[in-house]
Amino acid sequence: MDVVLEEQTFSEVKRLCYAGRLDGLALLGEVIVRLRRVVPVEAFCASTKDPASGFITHGMAEEMGGENDPFWSLERLYFEHHQSVRRMVDTHQSVALLSESAAGDLERSPRYVEYLRPLGLTYEMRGVFTSGGYLWGSMDLSRESGSPDFKPREANLLRRIAPYLGNGLKMAALRMQTPAEEGGTDVPGVLTLDYQGRVVQHTPAAERWLRDLEDLGPGWRERGDLPRAVSMAVLSLRRALRPERDRDEQSVPTLRARARSGRWLTLYGSLTEATPERRAETVIIIESTKPEELLPFSMTAYGLSPREEELVKLVVRGLSTTRISQTLFISEYTVQNHLRSVFEKVGVRSRGELVKRLFFDNLYPTLFR
Repeated sequence: MDVVLEEQTFSEVKRLCYAGRLDGLALLGEVIVRLRRVVPVEAFCASTKDPASGFITHGMAEEMGGENDPFWSLERLYFEHHQSVRRMVDTHQSVALLSESAAGDLERSPRYVEYLRPLGLTYEMRGVFTSGGYLWGSMDLSRESGSPDFKPREANLLRRIAPYLGNGLKMAALRMQTPAEEGGTDVPGVLTLDYQGRVVQHTPAAERWLRDLEDLGPGWRERGDLPRAVSMAVLSLRRALRPERDRDEQSVPTLRARARSGRWLTLYGSLTEATPERRAETVIIIESTKPEELLPFSMTAYGLSPREEELVKLVVRGLSTTRISQTLFISEYTVQNHLRSVFEKVGVRSRGELVKRLFFDNLYPTLFR
């Protein structure tokens, strides 16, 4: 690897992450373009994540298979390897090589045997991108059979990039402020899918939310060509309701995703009961995220400490400095110090601006202009 080109790539990626011009998926794409100049790969997949659940919200892939079945590649690439990604996050590991996890013997790796080898791929390097202890995105870079394994310097370059990209993805989620559709509504959308993932019926609100998440191609209803966040909600429901698992509604996950309008949307999934005449169908509810759901996420995204989060919750309730002091058993002077720290992290100067930033700027981005 050319040292000069390596440093140039590192600098360009840092600038991209700081620039704030791209959404999360576009940022990942630009980073991969630059990485491939110094870390050659024949295939890749990359995705942004919902930091609360770890689920994919938007994704891209090249030469990773599954083109004829939008659910197939997601299920293989995400669910079967979710534990390894979470393990990397939990152990503060930003980069992992498949050859190292397989102790040098790829035949011991189910991922290699069942997935990569049939695609003509051999070596793989995975990066996970975190900020504030939460997962915001990941990528898998793969090489075809006959190519050499990733070198330590290549892994180290991705490791150097990882914290900047994690922060860049987090900030991309926070600063999306595209104007919302005129005449928009907060009415929940209902989407019903058959067992093959094709749209059986949907409400007008559901289509509006879907188009807010991603572009819908021609024939999207018949092909089941749905936004990635919806596909993840469907697959999560399938996994939670497998026969070998307890059919516990509490285990069915919800997913939050940032739409192009700047609004946060929450997706819920359920399964209808099958009848002799009709197979079970999947119902997805899409609605605007409630303020109380977004507050913990917003506080985490801005890197507030546990004590600062406690204080913000009391500020949102309208408590005075004296009442906050009494509730938290700290001095009023300490309360003011914590508030100053919160204002600095969130980028505001008053309690009113704080509440507006945490709630309205994320939930209703066009309400205040």
